[in-house]
Amino acid sequence: MRRLLIPLLLLTACTHTPEKGDPSELMKTALRYDAAGRYEDAAEWYRKAAEQGLSEAQNNLGVMYKDGQGVKQDYNEAARWFLLAACQGNVLAQSNLGWMYQSGRGVVQNYDSAFYWYKQAALKGHAAAQNNLGRMLRDGLGVKADSDSAHYWIEKAALQGLPQAQKNLERLGVSPSPPEYGRQQQ
Repeated sequence: MRRLLIPLLLLTACTHTPEKGDPSELMKTALRYDAAGRYEDAAEWYRKAAEQGLSEAQNNLGVMYKDGQGVKQDYNEAARWFLLAACQGNVLAQSNLGWMYQSGRGVVQNYDSAFYWYKQAALKGHAAAQNNLGRMLRDGLGVKADSDSAHYWIEKAALQGLPQAQKNLERLGVSPSPPEYGRQQQ
């Protein structure tokens, strides 16, 4: 029995199949299918890369489940994939997970968790997360309303050109400050 086991293990370990290939190559295949509008194929290849731990694939698969694109819409499954990617520091997944918690889709609505995940992405410069964090602060969702902090985060998003953030600044009655380039020495 042992003699059969070793060759079988070697054969399994040395066999290179696309399903067990390099996750970044699997991701490239998924992106090609996605760009071509072949969403079922894209979801299949995202899953192969996601199951190997590639956070970008996990996030993209989560988006497909959230939107019901190439797979049956399933918010629970979307939240699961977003969480896996967010815990690896994937900024898009962190923002997406914030939305899931804020809206209560696929998870129990929890403003504290939404705020946490938005802030993780906002600190990394993600404009939509900055805007959403600012809106939570403006509206007092899960936190004490704080117009100064709301302005700070929404303005950061507006300065990146996010149209919704620019509209939110107008609602606050302010316009974005020009970017600071440092003071000139005299």
